[in-house]
Amino acid sequence: MATSTFSKNKVKPKPKYQIKYLIGAVVIFGVIAYLIFFGLTQTSQWAINVSQLHDKGSAAIGQGVRVSGQLEANSVQKDVKGNKIAFVMTDGKYTVPVSYNGVVPDTFERAVEVVVEGKVNPDGSLTASNVLAKCPSKYDASSNQPSDYQWYNGNELTNVQGPQGQ
Repeated sequence: MATSTFSKNKVKPKPKYQIKYLIGAVVIFGVIAYLIFFGLTQTSQWAINVSQLHDKGSAAIGQGVRVSGQLEANSVQKDVKGNKIAFVMTDGKYTVPVSYNGVVPDTFERAVEVVVEGKVNPDGSLTASNVLAKCPSKYDASSNQPSDYQWYNGNELTNVQGPQGQ
């Protein structure tokens, strides 16, 4: 009778290798979760008004913010060659100087309300990366419909419609 040369005892994988894989997976998922959480908290922005930005004081320096306010009359300064624009936003109580590199709409100087997204500088000014201008020429007061917005991200133009009247 022939006897089997195979051992009846099967070789079991060493548990320390399974623990290493488990620890590696936990570390990878932990790093991904950290990047998602802190990436979203630093880039997520809520629209605040100029007074709220002023109230934040030095805590806002270097932070990404989205600020809404009124375009102060006669404050727009354009550098056509450098494709730069500087203006002042206000809410009637406080003002904030804004600088932006990029294209703005033709109706920007006539805009009543602007929303800028960018970072706060140590001197309290704002360096905008995106500009949103409310076009007053499209507003129909009798229909209670807010006017459309034009969102400028770098050199791209996106039209955003306000909610329809009821």
